[in-house]
Amino acid sequence: METMHARRQAWAQHVQAWRDSGLTQVAYCQQHELKPKALAYWIRRSKQTATPLTLVPLALQGPSAGGELLLQHASGWRLALPAGIDATWLAGLLRGIA
Repeated sequence: METMHARRQAWAQHVQAWRDSGLTQVAYCQQHELKPKALAYWIRRSKQTATPLTLVPLALQGPSAGGELLLQHASGWRLALPAGIDATWLAGLLRGIA
């Protein structure tokens, strides 16, 4: 049985080979006897994991009177969120604005 790691590596190689080929996804899949939907899935997945996360310095201050989390960017934007915000949702938001 193929391990998940081996499967990911095999698909990563297909994704890179498709990018290098200049072929459409369908044409590449026909040549390599792959399902186009499977290749499309792994292409999307590679885009999600290709963006490395970046650590940025934070200045922590005491809790605000309103019980909110205030995010402020060096460019000037500010985002106030409730202190009890779901961490998974917040992580997705931060990935989206990065």
